[in-house]
Amino acid sequence: MRALGLFIKSLIMLAVVMVGAMFALENNQTISVDFIVLHGPEISLGLWLILFLAIGALLGMIASSLIIAGYRRRLARFKKGMKKV
Repeated sequence: MRALGLFIKSLIMLAVVMVGAMFALENNQTISVDFIVLHGPEISLGLWLILFLAIGALLGMIASSLIIAGYRRRLARFKKGMKKV
């Protein structure tokens, strides 16, 4: 059963990578993104979008991890208080 789950996850991951690659290949116009202080390199639009998607996903995971860590600390304090009672 575990092998089937791993196989399905692998297929989904492969499909996501394939869609991302096709997306990057279809959006091949080269652009340069101007940030506030500096200019980004001139790469394809698809790669910029995938890069910003990855950065956004990473920032979202970091933010949710901080929230979860706070909940875990609060739960640990609650459990510690319940042991005293």
